[in-house]
Amino acid sequence: MSTSTQYPNGQVLISSALTQQQINVLLQALTCGMLGINPVDPAQVRVDWQPVGQPDVTRPSIDICYISCVTEDSEYSKIARDRTFTGTGPVTENWNYTRNWRISWDLYGPNSADRARQVHSAIFMDYFDTQLALNNLYSLNDPPQPMRVPVEHNMQWYDHTHFGINMYEAVSETIQDSIAISVEVKLNTDAGLAADFTVTKP
Repeated sequence: MSTSTQYPNGQVLISSALTQQQINVLLQALTCGMLGINPVDPAQVRVDWQPVGQPDVTRPSIDICYISCVTEDSEYSKIARDRTFTGTGPVTENWNYTRNWRISWDLYGPNSADRARQVHSAIFMDYFDTQLALNNLYSLNDPPQPMRVPVEHNMQWYDHTHFGINMYEAVSETIQDSIAISVEVKLNTDAGLAADFTVTKP
């Protein structure tokens, strides 16, 4: 799932970093799987923030899960990028660094607490751990327990359970440095320009 960016000088940056859309789609699909929802149902597992409206808590008999994926500062995300060079013709720069994602689940409905338990338990399972690793995502050990925090809306309480975890994303980027084909050499003296010639690559 790499992306590429071409710069004005012709260089192209290839990055493995997940886009917001990519991580949203990935976590939505995995969360559906964690809840036993097959195939993926975007009506049951929704991505924050919705273009219109707010999380719908006015239907207490319906179970709905909202997920959000946000990058955050962490000790690892502030570490300088590891840069190496490969090749002898055009030289390729290789950068490696870590991003920190805060993944949050907000579950509403009569079964919100138990559904949060399902998601929490699934994080420890090899299948979901492998799916995350295939996308260079690695959850931190010992995620906090889900917390039941009912919300009040129009003088009525609705069931709501929230929890979140941090995930590290291992990002690798490459960019190929251009090769100079020719260089102009100017020789100046006190009297002015003495010579002007171009050296070309053989």
